[in-house]
Amino acid sequence: MNPVRMEAQIVRDSLLSLAGELDVSLGGPSVAINDEASRRRSLYFVHSHNDHQKFLSTFDDASVLDCYRRAESIVPQQALALENSPLATTMAGKIAQRIATVRPNASDSDFIRFAFVTILSVEPTPDEQAAISELLKRMTDLARSKNRPNPETLVRTNLIQTLLNHNDFITIR
Repeated sequence: MNPVRMEAQIVRDSLLSLAGELDVSLGGPSVAINDEASRRRSLYFVHSHNDHQKFLSTFDDASVLDCYRRAESIVPQQALALENSPLATTMAGKIAQRIATVRPNASDSDFIRFAFVTILSVEPTPDEQAAISELLKRMTDLARSKNRPNPETLVRTNLIQTLLNHNDFITIR
Protein backbone atom coordinates (compact mmCIF):
# COMPACT_ATOMS: atom_id res chain seq x y z
CA MET A 1 0.00 0.00 0.00
CA ASN A 2 1.26 3.46 -0.85
CA PRO A 3 1.55 5.97 2.00
CA VAL A 4 -1.43 8.33 2.13
CA ARG A 5 -1.80 11.48 4.20
CA MET A 6 -4.75 11.45 6.60
CA GLU A 7 -7.75 13.56 5.68
CA ALA A 8 -8.38 16.77 7.61
CA GLN A 9 -11.09 15.27 9.81
CA ILE A 10 -8.92 12.30 10.76
CA VAL A 11 -6.01 14.58 11.71
CA ARG A 12 -8.29 16.65 13.98
CA ASP A 13 -10.00 13.61 15.48
CA SER A 14 -6.63 11.90 16.08
CA LEU A 15 -5.38 14.91 18.06
CA LEU A 16 -8.53 14.88 20.18
CA SER A 17 -8.45 11.11 20.64
CA LEU A 18 -4.80 11.01 21.75
CA ALA A 19 -5.60 13.70 24.31
CA GLY A 20 -8.63 11.77 25.57
CA GLU A 21 -10.89 14.64 24.51
CA LEU A 22 -12.77 13.16 21.53
CA ASP A 23 -16.52 12.90 22.05
CA VAL A 24 -17.33 9.56 20.40
CA SER A 25 -21.03 9.56 21.21
CA LEU A 26 -23.20 8.50 18.30
CA GLY A 27 -25.98 10.59 16.81
CA GLY A 28 -27.25 13.83 18.15
CA PRO A 29 -27.31 17.31 16.71
CA SER A 30 -24.84 18.59 14.15
CA VAL A 31 -22.14 21.02 15.21
CA ALA A 32 -21.50 24.39 13.57
CA ILE A 33 -18.29 24.21 11.53
CA ASN A 34 -16.97 27.38 13.17
CA ASP A 35 -17.29 25.87 16.68
CA GLU A 36 -13.57 25.27 17.16
CA ALA A 37 -14.08 24.35 20.82
CA SER A 38 -16.27 21.36 19.97
CA ARG A 39 -14.90 17.94 20.86
CA ARG A 40 -17.41 16.04 18.71
CA ARG A 41 -16.07 13.95 15.87
CA SER A 42 -15.49 16.03 12.75
CA LEU A 43 -18.13 13.95 11.01
CA TYR A 44 -20.79 15.97 12.83
CA PHE A 45 -19.72 19.39 11.52
CA VAL A 46 -22.20 21.12 9.24
CA HIS A 47 -20.35 22.30 6.14
CA SER A 48 -21.34 25.41 4.22
CA HIS A 49 -20.04 27.70 1.50
CA ASN A 50 -19.48 30.55 3.94
CA ASP A 51 -18.15 29.03 7.15
CA HIS A 52 -14.96 27.03 7.48
CA GLN A 53 -12.81 25.78 10.31
CA LYS A 54 -9.26 27.06 9.81
CA PHE A 55 -7.57 23.89 11.03
CA LEU A 56 -9.62 21.64 8.73
CA SER A 57 -9.21 24.00 5.77
CA THR A 58 -5.44 23.89 6.16
CA PHE A 59 -5.52 20.11 5.70
CA ASP A 60 -7.80 20.14 2.64
CA ASP A 61 -11.20 19.83 4.25
CA ALA A 62 -13.95 18.27 2.14
CA SER A 63 -15.47 20.63 -0.39
CA VAL A 64 -19.20 21.31 -0.27
CA LEU A 65 -19.17 21.72 -4.06
CA ASP A 66 -18.09 18.21 -5.00
CA CYS A 67 -17.62 14.93 -3.23
CA TYR A 68 -15.92 12.83 -5.87
CA ARG A 69 -12.30 13.46 -5.11
CA ARG A 70 -10.71 15.47 -2.35
CA ALA A 71 -7.87 17.83 -3.22
CA GLU A 72 -4.66 16.90 -1.47
CA SER A 73 -1.89 19.36 -0.91
CA ILE A 74 1.22 19.39 1.20
CA VAL A 75 2.07 22.96 2.16
CA PRO A 76 4.16 24.56 4.93
CA GLN A 77 1.02 25.93 6.60
CA GLN A 78 0.08 22.39 7.62
CA ALA A 79 3.23 22.01 9.72
CA LEU A 80 2.62 25.46 11.17
CA ALA A 81 -0.96 24.48 12.05
CA LEU A 82 0.26 21.36 13.86
CA GLU A 83 2.86 23.43 15.71
CA ASN A 84 0.96 26.62 16.51
CA SER A 85 -2.80 26.23 16.23
CA PRO A 86 -4.71 26.51 19.51
CA LEU A 87 -6.12 23.02 18.91
CA ALA A 88 -2.69 21.41 18.42
CA THR A 89 -0.97 23.21 21.30
CA THR A 90 -3.82 22.51 23.71
CA MET A 91 -3.99 18.84 22.72
CA ALA A 92 -0.19 18.47 22.98
CA GLY A 93 -0.40 19.62 26.59
CA LYS A 94 -3.26 17.23 27.30
CA ILE A 95 -1.43 14.34 25.63
CA ALA A 96 1.63 15.04 27.80
CA GLN A 97 -0.62 15.14 30.89
CA ARG A 98 -2.30 11.91 29.85
CA ILE A 99 1.06 10.15 29.43
CA ALA A 100 2.18 11.52 32.81
CA THR A 101 -1.00 10.11 34.37
CA VAL A 102 -0.47 6.67 32.82
CA ARG A 103 3.27 6.73 33.59
CA PRO A 104 3.53 8.99 36.67
CA ASN A 105 7.20 8.39 37.51
CA ALA A 106 8.51 7.79 34.00
CA SER A 107 12.11 8.64 33.28
CA ASP A 108 12.81 10.71 30.19
CA SER A 109 13.69 7.51 28.31
CA ASP A 110 10.40 5.87 29.28
CA PHE A 111 8.45 9.02 28.41
CA ILE A 112 10.14 9.23 24.99
CA ARG A 113 9.42 5.59 24.24
CA PHE A 114 5.80 5.83 25.38
CA ALA A 115 5.28 9.08 23.42
CA PHE A 116 6.68 7.53 20.23
CA VAL A 117 4.50 4.45 20.56
CA THR A 118 1.39 6.49 21.46
CA ILE A 119 1.73 9.10 18.72
CA LEU A 120 3.70 7.44 15.92
CA SER A 121 2.99 3.75 16.68
CA VAL A 122 6.71 2.92 16.49
CA GLU A 123 9.54 2.51 18.96
CA PRO A 124 12.24 5.17 18.78
CA THR A 125 15.52 3.98 17.32
CA PRO A 126 18.46 3.90 19.74
CA ASP A 127 19.89 7.01 18.01
CA GLU A 128 16.57 8.86 18.32
CA GLN A 129 16.27 7.82 21.95
CA ALA A 130 19.78 9.05 22.77
CA ALA A 131 19.45 12.34 20.87
CA ILE A 132 16.05 13.17 22.34
CA SER A 133 17.14 12.21 25.87
CA GLU A 134 20.08 14.60 25.57
CA LEU A 135 17.83 17.32 24.14
CA LEU A 136 15.27 16.92 26.95
CA LYS A 137 18.04 17.19 29.54
CA ARG A 138 19.45 20.35 27.95
CA MET A 139 16.02 21.93 27.47
CA THR A 140 15.02 21.13 31.06
CA ASP A 141 18.25 22.69 32.35
CA LEU A 142 17.60 25.77 30.21
CA ALA A 143 14.00 26.06 31.44
CA ARG A 144 15.20 25.77 35.05
CA SER A 145 17.85 28.45 34.51
CA LYS A 146 15.12 30.79 33.27
CA ASN A 147 12.92 29.93 36.29
CA ARG A 148 10.14 28.49 34.14
CA PRO A 149 7.40 26.75 36.12
CA ASN A 150 7.24 22.97 35.69
CA PRO A 151 10.25 22.67 33.36
CA GLU A 152 9.87 18.90 32.86
CA THR A 153 6.23 19.27 31.84
CA LEU A 154 7.05 22.15 29.50
CA VAL A 155 9.84 20.23 27.78
CA ARG A 156 7.81 17.04 27.49
CA THR A 157 4.89 18.99 26.00
CA ASN A 158 7.30 20.45 23.44
CA LEU A 159 8.41 16.91 22.55
CA ILE A 160 4.77 15.92 22.02
CA GLN A 161 4.26 18.92 19.71
CA THR A 162 7.34 17.88 17.75
CA LEU A 163 6.09 14.31 17.38
CA LEU A 164 2.70 15.60 16.22
CA ASN A 165 4.60 17.37 13.42
CA HIS A 166 6.33 14.15 12.39
CA ASN A 167 5.35 12.88 8.96
CA ASP A 168 4.41 9.50 10.42
CA PHE A 169 1.69 11.09 12.56
CA ILE A 170 -0.33 12.26 9.56
CA THR A 171 0.61 9.45 7.17
CA ILE A 172 -1.19 6.13 6.84
CA ARG A 173 1.17 3.37 5.74
